[in-house]
Amino acid sequence: MIGGQSEDSCEKSETGETPQKRKRRGGSPAARGKRSLARKSTAVSQVIHTSSFILFVHLSMELI
Repeated sequence: MIGGQSEDSCEKSETGETPQKRKRRGGSPAARGKRSLARKSTAVSQVIHTSSFILFVHLSMELI
């Protein structure tokens, strides 16, 4: 290429992903981090809810 560097489309980044995969997923690294935190937050919330329900059922069974 004249006047610049060419980028091999099969070249992988430090994380091992190709530029095509990065583009397909979309968003900036910060946006991807926020999505990751949102998934973790949802998972933690579900665990807390389930644990609370199990505790409630257990305590209810002791009262019977």
